[in-house]
Amino acid sequence: MAASALAGALRKLSAADRECILLCAWAELSYEGIAAATKVPIGTVRSRLNRARRILKEAARAHLNNIEETDHGRAQAIA
Repeated sequence: MAASALAGALRKLSAADRECILLCAWAELSYEGIAAATKVPIGTVRSRLNRARRILKEAARAHLNNIEETDHGRAQAIA
């Protein structure tokens, strides 16, 4: 469930923001490396990463709040 929430949040990012966050997280590129790969100034990379991280954090917070509201601390029954 958390993976689908993350995937949905990633799809909602702009293509440029998504590219930067994925280059940072999965390719483990530095800000300088991302700037070179995307051919944008490092300040733009910083802005895009900041925005993407904020949006993903908000989506994670909303997902966790939704789980807490529907779970009520009870264990799930196995059918």
